[in-house]
Amino acid sequence: MGSSVNPFKIGKTYCPENFIDRKEEYGYLVGAVESGNNVVVVAPRRFGKTWLLQKFIAECGYPVIYLDLFGCFSLKGFVQKVMKQAYELLKEKSPMNFVGRYLKHVAKHVSFSFDVGGVSFSIDNELSDELLIEQMYELLEGVQKDLEKRLVVVLDEFQAYKSISEKLPESLRSFYQVQKDVVFVFSGSMRHMIEELFFEESGALYHSCLRVDIGTMLPEEECVEYIVEKFNSTGKKIILENAKRIYGLTKGHPYFLQLLCYELWNKTEGVIGKEEIGVVFDSLCERESYGYELIIETLEYKYLKNVLKLISEQTGDYFSIASLQRYKIPNATTLNNLLKKLTQRGIVEKLGRGKYQIIDPLFESYVGKKLC
Repeated sequence: MGSSVNPFKIGKTYCPENFIDRKEEYGYLVGAVESGNNVVVVAPRRFGKTWLLQKFIAECGYPVIYLDLFGCFSLKGFVQKVMKQAYELLKEKSPMNFVGRYLKHVAKHVSFSFDVGGVSFSIDNELSDELLIEQMYELLEGVQKDLEKRLVVVLDEFQAYKSISEKLPESLRSFYQVQKDVVFVFSGSMRHMIEELFFEESGALYHSCLRVDIGTMLPEEECVEYIVEKFNSTGKKIILENAKRIYGLTKGHPYFLQLLCYELWNKTEGVIGKEEIGVVFDSLCERESYGYELIIETLEYKYLKNVLKLISEQTGDYFSIASLQRYKIPNATTLNNLLKKLTQRGIVEKLGRGKYQIIDPLFESYVGKKLC
């Protein structure tokens, strides 16, 4: 008898039983950290980047401090979260002893309170940004020495660092050049911003990290096997051909593959057939269409619809005279500029020389059906 619980998972919470492939990327990440190297993980939005990081945190065996920079809006708030996680890593029983030992130079500026989430730390407004950053690094160094293990600091969505401090990248580089036992793992979903910061000569963190690039969709064989196993194990049936159809519609995109399967499981009784797959996929496209219309209206790029249509219908040869004429794009320069803007916005991904793909398969379907 099958389970009555939907086996497909979406969202940021890592589920080991729903993690598909990424063996090469994960192995490289683990090996880099074991060698004492800092790492930057680059991936488009909803591509499984956070799950990869959470898998690493759960399995790596190192003490880890994890911060999502989208959830931090000031340097003070950022440092307070570091303090909380450091306290929890040390399994300290006394917040007062923790402050006295690890924050002794600023102890009079730090207070703590107890709530449902445990102990929280607060810093008053008298400390300068320079002192805040200096104290944070002293704390990390002290925690690493007392734990007697390499400490890993994971900074997710690092492209949002400017909301914390413009100086954060430079100060981080200065710190980890002298402290080899505190390793940083950065990640970001705005590829062009991460590229500028870590891989262009003008970037503050240029050549400071090894790179893990999650730039490809999930492989078909593993996905199809996963789809069949999950449906069949919960008492619902799907044949191989229809599992492949799900893969084809989602193109192996980690988020949308899980989403389509999740909706199919909820809305289908017994056998998942070709017709049901088409109906549910179309309903998802319709549900998202308002957001896609907003994207197009907000960007307001001239020839935007033409370029999106071109990418959705052709796999290459974008810059040929025939393609430009067919899609009414005035010249190759206009097309190239729009491709760069769409890539920077995270709407399309460059697959190789002269080849691009709309990342979101629902958006790609919307473009194909709705744009003239």
